[in-house]
Amino acid sequence: MFDAVIQSIKSYADLSEKDIKSFTGRLKTVHLNKGELLLNVNAVCQQWAFCVQGSFREYYLNDNLDEITTNLFTENSWVINHSSFTGQLPSKCKIEAFEDSEVVSISIHDLHHLIGESPAFFALGKILEVDSTRPSATATPEEKYLQLLDQNPAIIQRFPLKHIASYLGMTPETLSRVRGKIR
Repeated sequence: MFDAVIQSIKSYADLSEKDIKSFTGRLKTVHLNKGELLLNVNAVCQQWAFCVQGSFREYYLNDNLDEITTNLFTENSWVINHSSFTGQLPSKCKIEAFEDSEVVSISIHDLHHLIGESPAFFALGKILEVDSTRPSATATPEEKYLQLLDQNPAIIQRFPLKHIASYLGMTPETLSRVRGKIR
């Protein structure tokens, strides 16, 4: 049942079968309907979630009340607000189910318990070092789009252009021009 999450953690840490059993024993499956929040603004991120099915969008409202997309998540990715989780600070963003979704999650308290049980779990912190696949801010619009196509083409197929453009730090019009050039 937890095959994808086990494969993911094995790519970051060398865990024994006992470690894996301890880890999976603390996982909880959560179903979210489209539009439900995994994390709300000002809440502290208390869970580490792995997207099994569906998709999520992380965003905030700027001073003009425009939605700014900071991350897009699809299957087999870790869905987390890094700064809130690691610093245990109130989140400045929302993480919303973009479609009916299912995650497998572990609480920060369970994760700390596992680290105390086995130092091998400390290596899972490497997952937190990978904040997103967001292209470099210094890349050209074409480079950003090509990098996204290369690293996570599912995002292009699952999210509207306005969210993708915001995520890439460009206007929807710029993204349309880029896509027209690349075709």
